[in-house]
Amino acid sequence: MQSGELLGIFTTLVALLSYLNSRYWRLPPTIGILLGGLAMAAVVRALDLLGLPPGPQVRAVVQSLPFDTLVLQGLLGFLLFASATQLDVRALMRERRAVVAATLLTTLITMLLIGTGVYLLLRLMGPAVSWTQALLFGAIIAPTDPVAVLPLLRAAHVPLRIQTLIAGESLFNDGVGVVAFTVLVAATPPNPETVTALGTVLLFLREMLGGLLLGALLGWLAVLLQRGTRDENTRLLVTLALVVGGTALAQRLEVSAPVTVAMSGLTLVALLQLWRRRAAQSGQLDRLSGEERHDLKRARLRIISFWNFVDYIVNAALFTVMAFEVLILSVTAQLWLLIPAVILITLLARTVGVWVPLTRLARRQPFMPYTRRLMIWSGLRGGVSLALAFNLPDSPVRNIWLVFTYALVVFSLLVQGLTIPLLARRIGRAAGEADPPAAPLT
Repeated sequence: MQSGELLGIFTTLVALLSYLNSRYWRLPPTIGILLGGLAMAAVVRALDLLGLPPGPQVRAVVQSLPFDTLVLQGLLGFLLFASATQLDVRALMRERRAVVAATLLTTLITMLLIGTGVYLLLRLMGPAVSWTQALLFGAIIAPTDPVAVLPLLRAAHVPLRIQTLIAGESLFNDGVGVVAFTVLVAATPPNPETVTALGTVLLFLREMLGGLLLGALLGWLAVLLQRGTRDENTRLLVTLALVVGGTALAQRLEVSAPVTVAMSGLTLVALLQLWRRRAAQSGQLDRLSGEERHDLKRARLRIISFWNFVDYIVNAALFTVMAFEVLILSVTAQLWLLIPAVILITLLARTVGVWVPLTRLARRQPFMPYTRRLMIWSGLRGGVSLALAFNLPDSPVRNIWLVFTYALVVFSLLVQGLTIPLLARRIGRAAGEADPPAAPLT
């Protein structure tokens, strides 16, 4: 089958799932599309087992798809940028201590606890793995996925302060997880390399700080280009170049591409907001004609509309692909029995990882009621974790980590994702009123 035919079939499938969800199922888009895709994948799996078309053909196509490259080097940049441009940057700065604590401490604590818990579980009930191999699984699962959680938080009208804290953690903890994953892959058999504490620290600083600095620089350059033209199409191209070019440049410089893209989006919206505020205070906007002010507002709304559409369509494509990845998993009866225990270990690790650092921080910076509970339950896993799992080198434990990761992704999206609105309503009642979703700032 030609690539053009595959693209046509895939686009039609994504559109069909989106239509069925909006017309009949009425679920959050990512969850509805994932559920519909899983149902279709189950039919294809049955046809494949029976040797009937198109089962074997679809499985072969999915097996040839480089899912990790597609997500980490393709779709993720667009989704992170779209999510970053919808955050309230000033609210994020007010929560910076909690965001940093959640990004660093929560991710590392969760990784260690998941790795240790799964290591002990498999020693008792499954194929034995080394502690380093188990920590590698912890690095895959510890980062939460902004692509999965941000639309749910906005739809549930979570109070702005809590929404900002969860979104900030989700945007930046990918970098911590990817660095830990890279180090542990290098230290794990069959081809272990010598990894020192100093080397790990330097790698972390290069990935994280390098990504932050590069993203801030690219965002600043993009603002200069945005201010230098009034052509709407050119402004849209600048934002696209910021994502695609920023990702490529980050990979070339060996810094974190997710952190670079997220930081560039935050810098762009922060500087544009600052520029407009200063222009309003100086009376510069008042000197514009009515038509010029209308053009300025229309250009801003067009950028917002464009990135909202990109966010939706790329999300839909990602979760459709994720649903069909189940076709290439090999799940034994033993793994089925272990999955509930792995889910429980992950939830307990997330609970400790959130509760310990934020409880200490709450002594200086009190949080709204139920903040930590919602942070625990909003720790959804998505395409990032699955992409890291598919990026694992071939080894006897690769299929185990793939199965566990897929099970955790599906559980977090379907069970946790569908119940987030219930917890959000409790928070709204406890707070007296819920803030509206954060308005885009671009």
